[in-house]
Amino acid sequence: MTSRACSDAMLRAVLLAASLALAGPAAAQTNQTAKGQAAKGRGPIANTPDQTIKGTAMAVEGDLLTINGTAVRLMGIDAPDPGQKCKNRYGHELDCFKVATAVLANMVKGEEVTCTVTEQDRTGEKKGECRVRGVDLGAAMVSRGWAFQYASLSPAYQKGEAYAQSKRMGLWAGQVEKPWQWRSRQLRENAK
Repeated sequence: MTSRACSDAMLRAVLLAASLALAGPAAAQTNQTAKGQAAKGRGPIANTPDQTIKGTAMAVEGDLLTINGTAVRLMGIDAPDPGQKCKNRYGHELDCFKVATAVLANMVKGEEVTCTVTEQDRTGEKKGECRVRGVDLGAAMVSRGWAFQYASLSPAYQKGEAYAQSKRMGLWAGQVEKPWQWRSRQLRENAK
């Protein structure tokens, strides 16, 4: 089987598995930080209420959705970046950005998505926790191995990542560089 055919077959298998297992181990895991903030009715910036956005979503990246035209980055996770390649368990190179984006797209396809925006960074990007049928999409992406927890931002997805890694799921099945390490390396290489 050619590398391209193997990649296409893997992508189809991943999409099928993700759609069948949407409410898997991620359903039990929640982002405690966001829940605590939502209970107080405040985001991390003093006197800013959380914003709830509901509607049809489209996956732009493996950790970025647009809901009714509003971009929301999934808080506490990091998925592969555009141009980032990885290798599957057979050593064949694939575009892990496209695969992670496709997995997230499949999770939100035809579903109402509810995002609780708890943060807006200095560039104006909104960050929050998004759910489909009560399932935290960030937890689902991490526990299936298609995104990494951003431990410095939130320890909420630590168990999900350990699970995916132990079962060699998603990106953990082969070789992948964590997105923040890949970005750093790209900056260093481009500065030369």
